[in-house]
Amino acid sequence: MRKAEKYPLASISGELGSGKTTLAQSLSSRLHIPHYNLDRVNWEQENALAIAEGPAWVTEGIYLIFTEPMLYHADYIIFLEISWPVAVWRIIYRHISNSLRGTNSYPGIRLLFLLLKGSLRYYLNLDRADIPSIEAIRAYVEAHREIAIPPTEEFVQMYIETYQGITAPPTEEFAQKYLETYKEKVLIIKNTIDQEQLLERLMKRLTRTLS
Repeated sequence: MRKAEKYPLASISGELGSGKTTLAQSLSSRLHIPHYNLDRVNWEQENALAIAEGPAWVTEGIYLIFTEPMLYHADYIIFLEISWPVAVWRIIYRHISNSLRGTNSYPGIRLLFLLLKGSLRYYLNLDRADIPSIEAIRAYVEAHREIAIPPTEEFVQMYIETYQGITAPPTEEFAQKYLETYKEKVLIIKNTIDQEQLLERLMKRLTRTLS
């Protein structure tokens, strides 16, 4: 079990263009805690548990199953909710900027189109019942509701094997439903005002616990 911590632990969830990285970097900088971009983590259950049981962290990503230990241990689960037009602008802007710098992990117009298509389905809640994994992911959500113990390595491995290949929620509505298990610590962030209030809240908590 993780020792009692002085730092708030925050798990940030959101689709492409939602502002996960910007917010995570801001929290990491202000709170002086490690920031983990889950796109860059070597996804094995041992690594997820090592992060989750650490004394201080902020994670960002939009994944299922692997992140269960982090969701369980987090003090705050921050869900970023923005409009599709805002997301489109951010995705395109970032794609062009990264391409010009030569740091684009998804180069080319074709990959940009695929990213936009996937994000469109997420933001507009265009669920595709014809995809077999959707039914599996729904089954996972139902099982997920019964979770009441700290996720262990065996627990995570069991779910990985059972729902192999499921890595992300297909729609925003699905993501929100998925997080209902932890609803008492989920914070919905929709704009910069919400973000500033969140940062102020976390700074007050940190000041109080360190005093």
